[in-house]
Amino acid sequence: MGDVFDTSYIPDVRLRHDRLASPAHPSDTAGLKGIAPALIVTAEYDILRAEAQSYADRLRTAGALVGHHDVAGADHGYDGKDDVKARETYALIARHLREAVA
Repeated sequence: MGDVFDTSYIPDVRLRHDRLASPAHPSDTAGLKGIAPALIVTAEYDILRAEAQSYADRLRTAGALVGHHDVAGADHGYDGKDDVKARETYALIARHLREAVA
């Protein structure tokens, strides 16, 4: 399914590693100094989790990581399947947004 989503998201294969399309892609080694603060949310069983954790590490090094929340027992797309986990995660995101604009 990853190929299906990649093709739908960015049909031109040459553009898939562009940092604007995939800022966590391992080929992106550009500095992150000055990047906006970020909250990273990952799912424990998501195939993209390692990539997101690596990006969180880069943000931490740049001083831009506000937080990293890993949703236990969840897979990619959990928010469409588990209302409780989805609401908890959305509440966390909303809290971070309120704090950021306050």
